Amino acid sequence: MWLKNRRIQSLGGGRMERFGLRLWSRMQFSALKSRKSPEIVSLIREIHRQKRTLMSAFESYIIFSVSRAQSRLDGAFAEIGVFRGGSARILCETKGDKPLHLFDTFEGLPPSAQQDRNVHRRGQYSCSLPEVQDYLKGYQNIHFHRGTFPQSSEGVPEQTYAFAHFDVDLYEGTKACLEYFYPRMTPGGIMLSHDYDILAGVSQAFHEFLAGKPETLIEQPTTQCMVVKR
Repeated sequence: MWLKNRRIQSLGGGRMERFGLRLWSRMQFSALKSRKSPEIVSLIREIHRQKRTLMSAFESYIIFSVSRAQSRLDGAFAEIGVFRGGSARILCETKGDKPLHLFDTFEGLPPSAQQDRNVHRRGQYSCSLPEVQDYLKGYQNIHFHRGTFPQSSEGVPEQTYAFAHFDVDLYEGTKACLEYFYPRMTPGGIMLSHDYDILAGVSQAFHEFLAGKPETLIEQPTTQCMVVKR
């Protein structure tokens, strides 16, 4: 599975990857339009037209749906792996007055590990911090943390989280996210990750971390997976 996707992932957000996602999402938008809120579908479509995300329409909708539900729980929101701010904008729309903590190197991916099977290259998916800040400037209570996670979490106030979205692509980054957020999730809090079933490093990090824990990994029909904290 991962080897089949190696060529796609290595395109790094270039024209071919965007072209494939655009075609795939076009069909998905037709399905969403027929049965979901026009306002929500319009928001997601706008984000895609602005080329602010490399997620499919269904993946974007899952982020919206899950984060909207989690906004009723106590705890902050977080995203690790912000890219150009598309999914962060969805979280801004759903979080209410909760704080949203956004973590990213804002210089692209850090070096990969052996578990990642050389799928990515260093610096892939780069977008500058000022560009993302400008894109999200209309929203309140957003906190940007620049650097490699978890070092970028230094100085972040100790708190609980109702929702955490991971889109870090790599084994070490995913492992660090799980180790940091798992003990800080409020009961019923959700950790949602992109690329679980197409990137070997992401999948391995989840399986290793959850071994012996009471939570069960919930796979989605997209590339995503999620864990509900007990």
